[in-house]
Amino acid sequence: MGIGQVISDTFGTVKGRFGSLLGLWAIYFAITIVLTFALGIGMAGVGIAGLSTIESNPLAAGGGIIVVMLLFYIGYIFVAMAQYASLILMASPLRQITLGEALGAGWRAAPALFLLMIVLLVGYFAVAMIFGAAGTTLSAGGEAAGGILALLLLPVLVWLGCRLAPLFAVVAVDGVRNPFAAIARCWRLTRGHALSIFLVSLVFGVILTVICGIALLPSIGLLSSLADPAALAQSGSVAPAFGGIALLFLGFLVASVLFNLLYCAFMAVIHSTLSGAAGEGAAGAFA
Repeated sequence: MGIGQVISDTFGTVKGRFGSLLGLWAIYFAITIVLTFALGIGMAGVGIAGLSTIESNPLAAGGGIIVVMLLFYIGYIFVAMAQYASLILMASPLRQITLGEALGAGWRAAPALFLLMIVLLVGYFAVAMIFGAAGTTLSAGGEAAGGILALLLLPVLVWLGCRLAPLFAVVAVDGVRNPFAAIARCWRLTRGHALSIFLVSLVFGVILTVICGIALLPSIGLLSSLADPAALAQSGSVAPAFGGIALLFLGFLVASVLFNLLYCAFMAVIHSTLSGAAGEGAAGAFA
């Protein structure tokens, strides 16, 4: 896996499919806005309904708000999972699909990705508990032993992250819905490539940080000026403040678009490259 080739293919994919990728991102952004409005309406409705029963049941309003918030976060996670699946599928060199097909496939993959996230969280907490128990045991023999264990934990997590890097693409592109089967396939694809994945991810992370930083650069000065109440009071006008807030929002919006498109294209290219290295290619991946 050549670092330069992966980076080049990532930017080439975004350039070649920019319109479709941007259209997908815009659709999911609109869905997120609608979901946020629904949260506000739901919380307002629960609050108003709770006013009539606040004396007889003061916990009803609080419980209702918690339920609304829980449903919102579950919905938000599902939208995020569907978005990543759609974008990765649209960016995959192994597939040539329409925007509508990518959108539908993203929603079909969302439940599997949600379940996969739960499995990974359970696994993470299990590993953390094992290392925590070992650290407690070793710390009894001295602080140095506990420190060494903590230092060993970081490379283990990085190594696991590299071995599971194309996991979302395995679910979205290969259509593997069983979380354990997806992990097994991902493990097979990344065998012998952990170091290459780490190096190319490191280089890509630096490039992505620079690009997003450039997108946010015009907003940094405005953010610092908006944080200075004395300067705003001295200017005597609220127009620059509103203009600064609008420009700040635009900067974060552009940075979000660039991050999502480039990151998903990078994951798609990593998966495609590993599939080719495993001798599967487009035909073997769907056999």
